[in-house]
Amino acid sequence: MLLKFPQDFPGQQVLKAGNVHYSMLKQRRMAEKRRIFLKENTLIFVINGYKILHTEQASVRVEAGSVVLVRSGFHILSDIVEDGTDFKSLLIYFSDEDVSRFAHKYHSLFTGTQATTQQQLVVPITSHLDNFRETYIRYFQSPPHHLSAILSLKKFELFLLLMETPQQQAVAAFLQSISNVQPPEIEWVVRRHLFEPLTLPELAQLSNRSLAAFKRDFQQHFGTSPRKWIISQRLLHAYNLLFNSPLQVAEISLECGFEHTPHFISLFRQQYGDTPQALRSKSAII
Repeated sequence: MLLKFPQDFPGQQVLKAGNVHYSMLKQRRMAEKRRIFLKENTLIFVINGYKILHTEQASVRVEAGSVVLVRSGFHILSDIVEDGTDFKSLLIYFSDEDVSRFAHKYHSLFTGTQATTQQQLVVPITSHLDNFRETYIRYFQSPPHHLSAILSLKKFELFLLLMETPQQQAVAAFLQSISNVQPPEIEWVVRRHLFEPLTLPELAQLSNRSLAAFKRDFQQHFGTSPRKWIISQRLLHAYNLLFNSPLQVAEISLECGFEHTPHFISLFRQQYGDTPQALRSKSAII
């Protein structure tokens, strides 16, 4: 199962204004290891327990006393519960645009900085960051009247505090990499995430384009709409799995990026004239 952040989660405290998610206070009573999709860049304060980021190169441990900056995209994270405690963390979301505006306003802080390719950065917590966390958590219990305006300003405060840590150069390089990001090739993005259960706005975000620009560039490159092409490619893969794997229909549905099996079956029948199970049965008889 793929978890997407930010969104509302039952039992978790969320700070949001309208449709905009600013942060979440996450608590769990058991350990978990999940593949997640971050729709926004995220800073994580670990309060109780510790978190492990699993990357292609190594696993990075983050515990109380440090914070981690994580780029938007796909990650595998573990929440580890220590004896006698629940796991607890504060997640603060920030967009590429937030970073770009900060870098523009405080451009002198980035003089001579070279962008990094790192997808995450662990920074030891300072007393100022610790005070920031304690103040921020109070907003969950008593949200101020001008919540949206205050939390927008708090992002810049957070960036400035990070830039005052001993890891200033590493933080600047990390933020610079977000600020300077260029739209990647649209075919690379789409094929890389073809079988992930992502929406068009989420694919557009991964390609560093607006939804309108994503649809326009996709149409120019593939000669058809994103939805039509993506569904066709997923169904073709499903067709091949149907006759070349032992997977059940529901498993094939998930494997090809369809979260709801009945919807997958309906689309499959429209393209191939019969349900997956019916086609598989006919093939077995022949």
